[in-house]
Amino acid sequence: MTSPINKMIECSVVTGGLLYLTLQQERIVALIATGTTASYGVLYHILRSSHLLQPAKSSLSHANEAEWRSRILATINAIVLVGGSVLCFLEWPYQPTSEGWIGQPDHIWSHPSLFSSLFVGYLHWDLIWLVWHRREQTDLSAVIHHVLFISVTHYVLSGTYFKRPFAWLSFTEVSTPFLNFRWFYAASNVKEGRGYFLSSLLFAITFLLTRVCGYGLGILDMLWSYGEWKENRGLHLVAVGLGMGYVLNLFWSVKVVHALQRAFKRDMPKIKRK
Repeated sequence: MTSPINKMIECSVVTGGLLYLTLQQERIVALIATGTTASYGVLYHILRSSHLLQPAKSSLSHANEAEWRSRILATINAIVLVGGSVLCFLEWPYQPTSEGWIGQPDHIWSHPSLFSSLFVGYLHWDLIWLVWHRREQTDLSAVIHHVLFISVTHYVLSGTYFKRPFAWLSFTEVSTPFLNFRWFYAASNVKEGRGYFLSSLLFAITFLLTRVCGYGLGILDMLWSYGEWKENRGLHLVAVGLGMGYVLNLFWSVKVVHALQRAFKRDMPKIKRK
């Protein structure tokens, strides 16, 4: 077990690094990102003290209680980002087309800037949470995902870059609520009913459609538009980072398909009997 003092030191180091990155941004971005991180922290502690939207006390392990609260916040973030993605898509087509890749000085602020700031603020909070709970949460891929997208998002916010890709990137969060509801059913030991089955089915469908197919099309669009951003060397690293994110999605998609197959074999016969 890691002592609370060690946890505090580790989280302080991570928080300091994230705060340093945030303070390099424009003031409005820094304020939104920092305010978002703080808001999720406050909301998490409200959930912890009130036990709102959670099962009866002592019905879950301490680790699952903490993860339940974390997943409530992840669901809120996903809903915000999916709504934001619609607003980002409504900005298409950009005129000139380069505006979707390299923002012009007179077009600094837009929906991608706002929702990227909210997104990175949430990622800051969740990375700190993962570090604090790293003994219970052993999924290294989640940490890799957060570090990767925190780095990418801070760079694109620094120059209002890649506004066009953020529309489809944020829409991939549509699968997150279904993933979390599936987990809520599993943690509550309710895997036999329609709720768990439908959550599993909707999660798999939305994950494969957005994070595999949609994301893949977005990567192709990014490569097709290479001429619009090729002069910015930093964006080459962003493109590599987005490619690595896609590889992560492909890695997760194998697990998603296997889980869906198990759900069909185990739950469909029971649902039909009912």
